[in-house]
Amino acid sequence: EWEERQKTRQLEMEAVSKALAVLSGDDAHDLFTRTFNPSLLQSGSTEHSDRRQEASRILSQVASKLHSPRLSALAYQVKLDAFTRVKKAIDDM
Repeated sequence: EWEERQKTRQLEMEAVSKALAVLSGDDAHDLFTRTFNPSLLQSGSTEHSDRRQEASRILSQVASKLHSPRLSALAYQVKLDAFTRVKKAIDDM
């Protein structure tokens, strides 16, 4: 049993070494360089994020004050709405 595990471990190490060789090779680097699109990087959206966070905070405060579950749900939805756009963009790819 021990010898079998040693053999399996050796095969796993060989497979990992081959995978690393493929991923760190020149072909992989060239492919990444050709397919990398820097326009997909987010440069910043703190203004919208700050506004959204402030709106969510105000809605939450009002919801607590009025004991309104609807306003509380709306505050939560406003806070998470940015992620729905990201999910839709990913789904559309």
